[in-house]
Amino acid sequence: MKNIWLDCDPGHDDAMAILIAAFHPSINLLGISTVAGNQSVEKTTANARAILSVVGKGNIPVFRGQGAALLSPMPFCAEIHGESGLDGPDGNPLFPLQAPPEMEQPWLPAMKEAILQTARETGEAVWLVCTGSLTNAALLLTMHPEICQHIKISLMGGAMGIGNTGPVAEFNIENDPEAAHIVFESGVDLSMVPLEVTHTVLADEEVLDRIGTHSPFRKKITDLLLFFSETYKRVFGFDHPPLHDPLAVYFVLNPEAFSCREMRVDIERSSVLSLGQTVCDYYGRSSGKANCRVALKVEFAAFWDEMLDCLERAEPHYVG
Repeated sequence: MKNIWLDCDPGHDDAMAILIAAFHPSINLLGISTVAGNQSVEKTTANARAILSVVGKGNIPVFRGQGAALLSPMPFCAEIHGESGLDGPDGNPLFPLQAPPEMEQPWLPAMKEAILQTARETGEAVWLVCTGSLTNAALLLTMHPEICQHIKISLMGGAMGIGNTGPVAEFNIENDPEAAHIVFESGVDLSMVPLEVTHTVLADEEVLDRIGTHSPFRKKITDLLLFFSETYKRVFGFDHPPLHDPLAVYFVLNPEAFSCREMRVDIERSSVLSLGQTVCDYYGRSSGKANCRVALKVEFAAFWDEMLDCLERAEPHYVG
């Protein structure tokens, strides 16, 4: 059993990450913390609660994390995910939004306590899976450095070459490069699934046919992917949308499905041309020690099998 804490900014692909984390039989999802990114942290938190609620997983705790980057202004991504951060084809939220609980424990102590307690009880590291900007993760490691020995981090972010919000910068890292620098310099066991890998995992016609529209739940998932498809085609010219964030969860489940390379990764924090770039030293030309396991390839057919199995498990619980 893999114990994970999911740190995310729920938009369309984060919704799929939540579903695989909540319904895979080999995962114990301890909790979710949210961060601004695809939309404001208020909206991403509402989206996380909405996703869990409609599939009967409202008992999984959700904590609102940071609403801004450590230093720089943080742009949102409405052009891809819509005004709610999780829009449907009609421009309205895909799932009914949920009111937050009246009493809400601060995210940082909740996250720290859940991770440390689980690590002590099991004697194993807890996986912190990050699918948004690394603001929450950086604050956790800064405020509680002792936690490094009790966690491993799997993140979706970065690029070895072409970026998606800058020429060479990927959205999650560019949104808070200072936070990313802290995480990459922390010494924690770190694995990165970059754009080069996620751009090979496409929700094409075969995948959509396998999901189908023959139930209300499957229709919602198809609508989710089709909305993502239209915006990705308009903005990036993709015929089919890539599914980024679930791959960081899948890495925890099946690292053998990925081809990886240990390398030095530095975060560009000052250039006006390449702010947020993950500078990946593929050939070991710098003097820095390797600090990250970078995924180079994934067996995408195996991923889709696992993803669709989790959707099948979630379907009977759908109450939307």
